[in-house]
Amino acid sequence: MNVNRVLEVHEGVPVRRLREFMGTLWREANLNAVMAPFEKPASSFVIFKECNNPVELEQLNPFIPVMHANAALSAIDFIGKREGQRVAIILRPCELRAFTELKKRPSVQFDVDSTIIIGVDCLGTFSREDFSSLVEVEGIEYITADVLRNAAEGGLRPQHFRTACQICDWSGPKGADITIGTIGVNSDQFLLVIVKDENTEDQLKVTALTDDKASEYQVSHREIVVGAIADTRADMREHLFSEVNGMGRFDELGSFLAWMANCSLCGRCLSACPLYRGEFKGKFGQVLDTSSDRHVLSELVNLGRWIALCSGCGMCEQSCDRNVPLTLLLSSLSHRIRRELNYSPGDPIQQAPWL
Repeated sequence: MNVNRVLEVHEGVPVRRLREFMGTLWREANLNAVMAPFEKPASSFVIFKECNNPVELEQLNPFIPVMHANAALSAIDFIGKREGQRVAIILRPCELRAFTELKKRPSVQFDVDSTIIIGVDCLGTFSREDFSSLVEVEGIEYITADVLRNAAEGGLRPQHFRTACQICDWSGPKGADITIGTIGVNSDQFLLVIVKDENTEDQLKVTALTDDKASEYQVSHREIVVGAIADTRADMREHLFSEVNGMGRFDELGSFLAWMANCSLCGRCLSACPLYRGEFKGKFGQVLDTSSDRHVLSELVNLGRWIALCSGCGMCEQSCDRNVPLTLLLSSLSHRIRRELNYSPGDPIQQAPWL
């Protein structure tokens, strides 16, 4: 059963309060390192990096509305490199979904006891270009605060987020040890700290790290608003699917292949996907290995399984310079395959049917 606490925010700066919380958690949990999004001083660049000194937490900002890459694979590699050490990782919901799917793979060895997974609510992210333009005009501090205010309102004000964010399945983290709640939360006054169970709360001493219990209203209001955003984005997803289908783009094989025919086979979309681990090496973006004994059927099976696990981060489309609408193409296929398999990617309990 979840343990729900609050962090009181002082002077209306929630990111500063989160930094204080992470600094205290570092000391109390005897952390060796943290991996999370950090601001790069004097620039619009945000980097997901390894932090080995709590002093560096002054640049921590997991609320900043931009993603340069899905950090799930970097997080897995970080844990492997830090085997036996106490570490914490902060992830967005789509990153956490990909991270959870990577954990399920037999080849991934994961030290549950020494790793703290922290998820943050995410209303959405801007494209790199839009974010850079906004930073030049408004600055990172204002942009972060504005997105958090909109999250408190349930995303009522339209913001020009990436397509992947506009159709996101779920804006709240699933399967985290600790969730930092900002959606439906007046973050100028407090942040929600949602711990997955009482045992984790005791181990991490979360009661001592936070200010008070969360009220039933605070917890339920966040859950209602997260659900409402999911419904709104499901409607947007269906609208976009029907819109492109009406234009003859996705509803029949010829149109689908026509979109993909514009692909240059550079492979950047595969490199950007956190769930791609070379399954199609020699098949896409490279000369086909004619000596291989793998059949077309096995490639189709691998393709279907890979697409079914899509976390919805949209990094594939962000990396494409040929304007292929990969987010909608893959989301349309992924949701169709999931329905057939009755599978929800990112669910830490549910095992993929083929494993």
